[in-house]
Amino acid sequence: MKYLIISFKSRNNVMTFAKIMRKNGLYTSVINTPRSVSISCGLSIRTEFHNLQSVITLLRKSNLSGLIGVYSITRKGTHEEVEKFY
Repeated sequence: MKYLIISFKSRNNVMTFAKIMRKNGLYTSVINTPRSVSISCGLSIRTEFHNLQSVITLLRKSNLSGLIGVYSITRKGTHEEVEKFY
């Protein structure tokens, strides 16, 4: 299973960007930030990996401060592989 996590320094930015994504037709869920990306406010946005380009485009347009990063999470059994994309 592979998905994206978008992490910000503030909960307000997480909620604002999740709303922007939904308005643009992207499925999102707000989740507790995984331990492997635990340098944030505690909440992150989860979306499908195939939304990567759309997410990056929306991030550039939104001008939200406090972005920590966009991470790909790949689960293999109980192991998680993390890769930072943006």
